[in-house]
Amino acid sequence: MQYQNIAPFINRQEEIDYLNTWLSEAPNYILFLYGPKSSGKTTLIYNFIQTYLSDPSKYSVKHFNLREVLISSYEDFLQQFFRIEDPEDRDSILTREYNLKVFRLTVETQKRIKDRQLDPFNVMKKELMELNNQDIQPIIIIDELQALDFVYFNSQRELIKELINFFVAMTKESHLCHVLLSSSDGYFIEKLYNDSKLKKTSELFEVDYLPKEDIVYWLSNLEKESRIKDFELTDTQIEYIWEHFGGSIWEISSVLGQFLKVCKNNQVPDKKMQEVVHRYMLQARSYFEEYAALDVPRTELLKEIDKYVQDKGFVKEANLWRLLNEGYFAGKQEVQEELHYLVQQNFLYYNPALAEYRLQGRSMEIGLDMFVQELEV
Repeated sequence: MQYQNIAPFINRQEEIDYLNTWLSEAPNYILFLYGPKSSGKTTLIYNFIQTYLSDPSKYSVKHFNLREVLISSYEDFLQQFFRIEDPEDRDSILTREYNLKVFRLTVETQKRIKDRQLDPFNVMKKELMELNNQDIQPIIIIDELQALDFVYFNSQRELIKELINFFVAMTKESHLCHVLLSSSDGYFIEKLYNDSKLKKTSELFEVDYLPKEDIVYWLSNLEKESRIKDFELTDTQIEYIWEHFGGSIWEISSVLGQFLKVCKNNQVPDKKMQEVVHRYMLQARSYFEEYAALDVPRTELLKEIDKYVQDKGFVKEANLWRLLNEGYFAGKQEVQEELHYLVQQNFLYYNPALAEYRLQGRSMEIGLDMFVQELEV
């Protein structure tokens, strides 16, 4: 079925070039892909796999999108990362052996792993070595890696740490496999950096929101890029959308869906457009109201964040001294915990490479400023 208002894949040539260069080098480090929520990381990954890694005679892509599954235990991990191979399925063994998206297990191997007689990472390494011997390049891609946090291996060891240690061994030490790990939680990436000492064994690459020129191109070519035939936008309307949503593809797609419901004669009336956009801004404001209403420390934190974001576009922990000096928080750790909560709840985006906090998109910036301004009334 040919739906309209499909999410487009616009440009990203710089990101594609970077990934192709990374892939052309011998595996030597873990690549962390990070960026704000709904900036297009997953879409980029899928496009890269489909466009450049689809040849099973050259590549074996083990791709795990943890947004699509629930992993709350070690057993869940085994179920999602491994597949039982039927020894009687000759087609599976002979023609699809190295085109599986997961790692292979025999029934006996699975039993030994469950009985703690065999380490699953040894099974993974064996398959990666087999692929290399076949001159096939293995690539492990895990999207939304933070879903593995607080899952334990053998009841004591954190699964995520065991995985990271394994990936370091497969990249920097044995050069058997490329590893790409994606997350929208910059705090989580920083935690891995500090806990696993990854600074010399990994590299960070940010996928940010689209720049203005790409958004203008998209909104000027809605039929070509999103199959929208019911209306066209004027230059002024495109500028209005950019001012309120920036380069957030998902949010703009959502707004376009609302425009489809109010358009007439191949146009979106300006008044209707403003009403739709205003509802989005009110919703963003309500998030902050629910978070901080009648809570003085949280309200003061939001006021400080808004002040710096409106001035510089970001805020750093070092900018928040007033909150400590005036007694709103007992110490640095309390402030950090509150900031971390805002990141986890998708109010803020934390860039681990720059140690900066930004709002999760332009609409959240406007919503926060609306909330703060209303406090002064």
